[in-house]
Amino acid sequence: MTLDVILFTSPKAGSGAAREQLPRLAELLAAAGIQYQTVTCPRELNAVATRRRETGVSQPVVVAAGGDGTISLVASSTFPETPLLPMPMGTENLLARYLGQSNAAEAVMKTLTEGRAIQVDAGEANGRLFLIMATAGFDAEVVRRVHLRRKGHIRRHSYLKPIWQTCRAYRFPAIRVTAIDVSGEVIQQRQVGWAMAFNLPCYAAGLRIHPSATGDDGNLDLITFAGRGLLSGFGYALGIVTGMHRRFGSVQENHVLSLRFESDQRVAYELDGDYAGRLPLEIKTLPQRVRLLVSC
Repeated sequence: MTLDVILFTSPKAGSGAAREQLPRLAELLAAAGIQYQTVTCPRELNAVATRRRETGVSQPVVVAAGGDGTISLVASSTFPETPLLPMPMGTENLLARYLGQSNAAEAVMKTLTEGRAIQVDAGEANGRLFLIMATAGFDAEVVRRVHLRRKGHIRRHSYLKPIWQTCRAYRFPAIRVTAIDVSGEVIQQRQVGWAMAFNLPCYAAGLRIHPSATGDDGNLDLITFAGRGLLSGFGYALGIVTGMHRRFGSVQENHVLSLRFESDQRVAYELDGDYAGRLPLEIKTLPQRVRLLVSC
């Protein structure tokens, strides 16, 4: 076989049986005569991909063993022609669930040998790639608090205390949103309490905040929640859980090419479930930026 593979692993991702699938995958690759190497450093991964590109050698398939942040990191370190395959070992694994990809070594091997490549959009936020979403406001503050407490692999119960702390302390400071459509026109300038930009229709706990988002239309799907304060926040949370939030008059949706989030206060933002910093945030669409290997 001409296929060759890079196994990119995140030391913080996965535990127990999930982590044991990595050596099993290595065994399957060796048994099939497929050349592979293990990489843990993004710079090393980028060096391999760059060298291949400069010498005209085909790109390897990169198996990203970790969570959604790991696959985004791998995408940032490679090129649009590099095939990527998520091997889910994170907490939510939103992209892998969306693609229907298991972390079982046999399932990953089957996708490697029998799968097909698709090209999808990505977003770029302050120079950093994301595949699923960028959000600013309440949920990003929860993610920030989880980040500060993190000591290794995160599980869902890791969010319970940060959610409670955020509910008690967060006051929904104003976020200024400026959105630009495909024609370059400003289509939204407003102050909101919560803002989210989706590339794919995925969110934690299976919540469908923007279910119509698609990753191959060259746009991001912006959803904003104008209300501010704790009562509005609880109302939005209830609406999201019940799937009714898109009917609220204070909730607005737009297809956008680029956008900007700003605030006069310290507001956190997150990318694909990872804390990434404080506003301001400049976001743009990168059409067809990522090649994914998916099962047939």
